[in-house]
Amino acid sequence: MSRRRESFAQQLNNQRSGPAGRRGSTYAQRLSLAEHVGTATDEVTAPFTSTFAPGEMRQLALVAHNHMKPAMKQFIETYSEILKKFRITGTQTTMKMCKSMWGEDDPAIHYGLTCTSGPLGGDAQIAALMCVEDLGGIIFFVDPLSAHPHQADIDSLLRLANCGNIIVCPNPASASSMMHTLRCALLKGDSARGMIPSFFETLESPAVEEYKHQQAVALANVIKGNSPSAPAPQAAEPPKEVGKSVSFGTEKSVSFGEPAPVEEEKKKKEVADISQTTIDRALMGQSMMFSDERLQALLAVESDDDSDDDEEDGSSVEEAPTAKVSKGLFGIKTSSTKKSRGRMGLKKLGKSVRKMIIK
Repeated sequence: MSRRRESFAQQLNNQRSGPAGRRGSTYAQRLSLAEHVGTATDEVTAPFTSTFAPGEMRQLALVAHNHMKPAMKQFIETYSEILKKFRITGTQTTMKMCKSMWGEDDPAIHYGLTCTSGPLGGDAQIAALMCVEDLGGIIFFVDPLSAHPHQADIDSLLRLANCGNIIVCPNPASASSMMHTLRCALLKGDSARGMIPSFFETLESPAVEEYKHQQAVALANVIKGNSPSAPAPQAAEPPKEVGKSVSFGTEKSVSFGEPAPVEEEKKKKEVADISQTTIDRALMGQSMMFSDERLQALLAVESDDDSDDDEEDGSSVEEAPTAKVSKGLFGIKTSSTKKSRGRMGLKKLGKSVRKMIIK
């Protein structure tokens, strides 16, 4: 029989009931851990002589957000013996901390670039050091519970650090562990360069190689005259005959002939915006929302059709239906239209109202 899968709560209970050293939950266990940490810290912070001069290695950046600056100060005080062996760079506040504790006149201490405050571009300046291949590691105490106005700069700094595959310690625990590695590398000399390679050589993320390959392919396509992501070629459209009209199932036709002048197109557009129903209501006094601008456009167009209206007024006999044939998308469509006396009477009334308005 298959064993039933344990729930998440049961798994947590099993973890808690495991070996005593797995979870330091009791006071005695925490006290014992603190003693071990203190012993390890005393060993790593003891005075020693580095086999590398500060100028032989790339800079080490110290950065901390506002709520993490007290922790950064304590970290610098604790591990000064190791940090002084590097060219230290950082934002303005962090560099002031270092200079106040170490002094500025000690010839054995080599300070790196003093950057401006983070929100004013300090993180971007540190990122620039990576681009010029003069940054080997970053100790960045990030505040995870506060919003930062320069979040884009922070993301850029960490992204470039991953692209350059340099050492990054984003919290005090990882930074304290890294101090043991740095001390060991400084003591062993050339044989230990591989322990901190980013301080001596330019590295890169494994993803950079694939990115460079894609860029090389795109550049080769551009040199050949092709677009980096050119679509498949399409068949050329047949030439359009001038002067022919095509109807797509409606009474209006689309012409592919000579383009109409700009003023005529603008005039037609203004008239098209005024529907026939709106015109009828305005002339019958049913609508008061007929602006002067639209009315003048209407009168200007309708005045051109007065001769046509006069011919229609002279005929009192109902015209025979006329057939209008138009070719739609799905075949031949035939529609019939006829003009009624009611429509001609409405036009007479509209003509009278227009004449009164003009007067």
